[in-house]
Amino acid sequence: MLTLLRPGAAHTDRKPLGRPFRIYQSAVVSSDLADGIYRIATPLLALGITRSAFAVAMVGLAVRLPWLVATLPAGVVADRYEPRTVMRWASGLRLVLMTLMCLLAVFDRLPLWLLAVTAFAIGCAGTFVDVAAQSALPRLVDKDQLPRANSSVQSTQMFLAQLLGPALGGFVVGLGSGQGLATVAALYAVTVWALGRLPGGAVPDPVTAPAQPPAGAAGPVKGKVSFKALVSELGEGLRYFRGRPDLGRLAVAAAANNLSYSMCLTLLPLWAVAPGRLGLSETTYGLLLSCLAVGSVLAGPLTGRLVRRFGQQPLMRYGGPVLGLCFLALAVPSVPVVAAGLFCYGLVVIVWNVSIVSYRQTTIPAALFGRVNAAYRWITWGVFPLGSLIAGALAATVGLAWVFLAAGAVPLLAAVAFPANATYVEKETS
Repeated sequence: MLTLLRPGAAHTDRKPLGRPFRIYQSAVVSSDLADGIYRIATPLLALGITRSAFAVAMVGLAVRLPWLVATLPAGVVADRYEPRTVMRWASGLRLVLMTLMCLLAVFDRLPLWLLAVTAFAIGCAGTFVDVAAQSALPRLVDKDQLPRANSSVQSTQMFLAQLLGPALGGFVVGLGSGQGLATVAALYAVTVWALGRLPGGAVPDPVTAPAQPPAGAAGPVKGKVSFKALVSELGEGLRYFRGRPDLGRLAVAAAANNLSYSMCLTLLPLWAVAPGRLGLSETTYGLLLSCLAVGSVLAGPLTGRLVRRFGQQPLMRYGGPVLGLCFLALAVPSVPVVAAGLFCYGLVVIVWNVSIVSYRQTTIPAALFGRVNAAYRWITWGVFPLGSLIAGALAATVGLAWVFLAAGAVPLLAAVAFPANATYVEKETS
């Protein structure tokens, strides 16, 4: 029988995470830092080619569309092949494409259509890296170390995504689009190098990730690749996900949070920057957003202790509603209140995410993890564009403050309708 990490239980997560994890984390850090710079550099590069708002928006769509297109296939590949190998080959492809884009930009030979196509391809490769990364982590640390390992990785990712990456992106792009893309290519090269130093062939502990898939899902056969075989393997993962109501509830809660996050971050500049209600300058607005990153960084060393103290189940159940309260705080026209809301969000979201990710890593069969995890992330990340559309519609019809009020209500309603508690018990197999 598979059990959750419960409060008061003895754990081995206090021992060092080990050299393989540190190498893995260095690869993830360099990859995420590169992505943060890349997301700033690409739209600015498009602006250097054309001033058409539609054309720039299409480049932005090319950067974000891969999450909807490539996530599910990435899950199949992460199960069919060793995750470390998937990460390395996908990172290598990103490196080649980014180097090509950089050279064309330096010599002013990069047309807009090629920028969009290359951005889409780089985004697809990055999706394979991200999906395989969560499959790789349980192979590198013990089960009881997963909360601390996930906390370390996720707090670093949030810091890079919200603070350091965009800040460096603006700086290096200011030196020239070629220099900005060259920095991204160099960081992708570090990622490939670090992944090459990871030990290969590691097999998950049966306790950490059950080796036996459910009846009727034998797992992928690493033989000849065909479209029919890939579709069949994807279907196995989707059927397993559909048969796990606990994962469905967690996906609804995470999707509600991401929808609200997208709503708030889309229109927060209009609320915060003068002549908005908070009356901030653009520079001060950047400092306000840094509260989010500070909370996330502080959550890193606290998360493992909170999991040990309270257990995963209450953290998963109540994390979503608390995030809803953080969104409601953004509707208050007070800089200290909004800053506190962002800080608390950054703190709570790391604890909540770490609990959920660790739960998925310890209850989804290893043979199916990539596909099931991809299905989960396809649902939870696919709502980001929808959040922006809803925010715009609400602001245009009932007012800007209602965007934050509605964003706060969504996680609270989701928690009532679909309580994100974990009730999974591994079925005995004959």
